[in-house]
Amino acid sequence: MAARIWRIWAAALALVAAVSLPAGAQQDPPGRAARLTQSDSGVQWSGPDGSWRPGDPNWPFTAGDSIRVAAGSRAELHAGAHALRLQGPAELSIDALDENDLRLTLRQGGLNLRTRDMAPDERIEVNTQNLALLVDRPGEFRLDVEPGSTRVLARTGTATLYGENGQSATLAPAQQARYVGRDLSAVAIQGAGARDALDQWAADRNLAEDRSPSAQYLSREVLGYQELDANGEWATTADYGTVWYPRTTIVDWAPYRHGQWRWVDPWGWTWFDDARWGFAPFHYGRWVRIGPRWAWVPGPRGPRPYYAPALVGFAGTPAPRPPGFGRHRTPGTDWFPLAPGQPWRPGFGAAPRDPERGNPGLPLRNTQRERPPGAVMATPAPGFAPGRAGDERRERWQREQEWQQQQRRQQMQDQGRTEFQQRQQQLRQEQQVRQEQQQRMDLARQQQQAAQEQQMRQMQQLRQQQEAQQRQMQEPQRPQGNFLRDHMERREQREMREQRQDRPQPPRAAPPQELRQPSGERERGGRFGNRD
Repeated sequence: MAARIWRIWAAALALVAAVSLPAGAQQDPPGRAARLTQSDSGVQWSGPDGSWRPGDPNWPFTAGDSIRVAAGSRAELHAGAHALRLQGPAELSIDALDENDLRLTLRQGGLNLRTRDMAPDERIEVNTQNLALLVDRPGEFRLDVEPGSTRVLARTGTATLYGENGQSATLAPAQQARYVGRDLSAVAIQGAGARDALDQWAADRNLAEDRSPSAQYLSREVLGYQELDANGEWATTADYGTVWYPRTTIVDWAPYRHGQWRWVDPWGWTWFDDARWGFAPFHYGRWVRIGPRWAWVPGPRGPRPYYAPALVGFAGTPAPRPPGFGRHRTPGTDWFPLAPGQPWRPGFGAAPRDPERGNPGLPLRNTQRERPPGAVMATPAPGFAPGRAGDERRERWQREQEWQQQQRRQQMQDQGRTEFQQRQQQLRQEQQVRQEQQQRMDLARQQQQAAQEQQMRQMQQLRQQQEAQQRQMQEPQRPQGNFLRDHMERREQREMREQRQDRPQPPRAAPPQELRQPSGERERGGRFGNRD
C-alpha cells in the first residue's frame, strides 16, 4: 500500500537520523500517550515483548503496545483527545503515537473511532488487512475486520481510503462500504444505517464526555479528565486560578504518597497512583497546598499539554547509575510534588529545542531543589542503585511497600467495616422510621375508622329522630281522619233513609184472621195492651 511504503521510508530515514546523531541528541519520548479509560476482565495488553497482561487503567500506552478484547467484552482507550472503542473479539495495535501522529492497525473485530479537533499537521490512520483509512475531517468512524473483507463507515467527518497499489477513494459522511481484496474493490456502498450495540455504547460515552464539567477547565488532551467529575470539585482561587480538590477518605492525604514507581519505556520511572482517578493529576499540572487541603493546579487551558511520567522534584544525592541505565540520569533519594512555578526536569533530559515540555504556560522560577509547603518525602523505588546497596534498598523498599499495602488494606478494611456499620445503623434507623410510620398510619387508620363509626352512629340516631318526628306529626291527623270518615258514613246513611222515605210504599198484605186484633182491643192498647 502507498501508506505502508511511506511508513517504510519514514522509518528508514528515522533510523539513519538516530544512528547519525550522538547519544545525547536522541529523540525524546513522546509527549502524548494512550490510556484505558473503560475495560473489564476480558481486556489484555502487551508490549513489544509480546507477553499479555490484564488491562491496567493507569498504564500509559505508546507505540508498540497492543490491546486484545475477548468476546463479549468492551474496551475504551483515549489517545490524546481521540476515543477508540473496541467490541470483542478484537485486537488493536498502536504503531505510532506522538504529538502529530496516531497510527493504528485493527487486526480483528470492530472499532469505533471518534476524532476531535485535529491540528493542521496531525495525522490519524487506521490500517486493516484490506485498506488504510486516513481521517481528513474529525468525526465518528467505524471499522469492522472480517475474514477477507473490511467494512468502513463514516457517520460524521470524512476520510480517504487507500489500497495497496495507490488506489484511493473518499468516504463521505453517512456512508458505509465493504471492501474485499487490497485494491479497494467495493462489494457494497450504502448509507450509514442504524447503530448497533457498539455504536450505541460509543454514542452514550460520547454524550457523557460532552457533558463533563471538567472539560470546561481542561484540554481534552489531558488523559483521565473524565474521572475528576465524580471524585472532586473545582474552585477558583486568586493565586492559582482554577484548581481541583480531590475527595478522599485517607487521613493526612498528600500527592505522590499512595502509589508506586514502575519503569515504563520510553519515559523511565513512572508514578502509578492507587486512586482510580490518579492519572491526570499526577501526569499533568502541579500540586499546591491551600490551607489544610491539597489542590491540583492544571495550568492554562490553551496550550496542548505534555504527558509526563511524574511531575516531582528529587532531592538528596543521586543514586549510583545501575548497569544498562543508558543516558538517563538517576533521580535523588527523595521526591516531592512540584508546585506552580517550579520547572520539571525529566530524567530523560528534555531537548533544548523544547524547554516548555511538561511546563506549558507556567511562569518558571529557578527553584529546582525548593520544596513546597507540606512536601512529601519518600523512599526511592528499587533499581535506583545497583549491587548490594541496591539489593538492600530494594528489600527495604519492598518491606515498606508491603507495610504500606498492609496499612492501606487495613485502612480499607476499617473503612469498609465503618461503612458497613454505618450502613447497618442507617438500615436500622430506616427500619425504625418505617415502623414508626407504620404505627402512625395504623393509628391514623384506627382513628379514621372510629370517626367513621361514630359518624354512622350519629347518622343512625339522626335518622331515628327524624322518623320519630314524622310519626309525631302524623298522630294528630288520625282523629281528624276518623271524624271525617264517620261524618261521611252518617251522611250517606241519612241520604239513603231520605231516599227510602220519598219512594212510594207497596201495599201491605192483610194479616191472617187469627192474627187480626179486634178494634176494641186496638183501642185498649192491643192484644197485649194495658189491661187497666
